[in-house]
Amino acid sequence: MVKICPRCESTWAGGLICEDCGTRLDDPFDDRAQGFPEKVWAYIRLQYGARRGMIVRVLAILLGPVVTFLLMREAVLLSAPWRWAGALGSVAAGVATWWCIHWFAGKAVRIWVLRRGRLSKKKLAKAMLKRLAR
Repeated sequence: MVKICPRCESTWAGGLICEDCGTRLDDPFDDRAQGFPEKVWAYIRLQYGARRGMIVRVLAILLGPVVTFLLMREAVLLSAPWRWAGALGSVAAGVATWWCIHWFAGKAVRIWVLRRGRLSKKKLAKAMLKRLAR
């Protein structure tokens, strides 16, 4: 859990005492912590958003081989000429699964964490619709 130092406004991943100035750390959900400046909250959002993106990317690393092996299992049951095409297709599907989840996780972190407050949702929706229409 992230903790905030009330004196120097640095953030720490747990602990009881700030290693910079020696003050007792506050919980961000405590009433006393609500008075911290926006830069502290932006940094905490960045940390949690980056962790969320890392977790989703680990999911991509695990899901890519699962898709490959499930499709490969079906491909080896096909007759000889189609077996190789199915095997190559299963590898391509696994790589595509990994890449799509990995790419979307990076986009989500950039859009919802790094650009929070500076992004118009209407403009984002219009831009995404235009891109899909191409």
